[in-house]
Amino acid sequence: MAQLPKFLIADDPVTDPENEYIFHTEKPRFFAKRVEEDEETAYIDIIHEIDNVEEFYKNSPEKKQELLEQLEDWYYSYMEWLEDDGEEEEDEE
Repeated sequence: MAQLPKFLIADDPVTDPENEYIFHTEKPRFFAKRVEEDEETAYIDIIHEIDNVEEFYKNSPEKKQELLEQLEDWYYSYMEWLEDDGEEEEDEE
């Protein structure tokens, strides 16, 4: 079986079109999403755990923070890619 990417985008345009989720495929597995507190404040947060994240990182909480930072970097790279891809499609027309 092929190795899954570390992060995957998951969405449900039928019943939850406003949200986009990030699935962490490696242990500890979880779903996260971008949470907007207001127009200026947003962050990535774990919203559903498949594996107990706190227990997994109980001896090294800094590694949990490092993983969330990687996830955030990945997500914002993905968002940039979406913007760039949209611009390329407009150029082709």
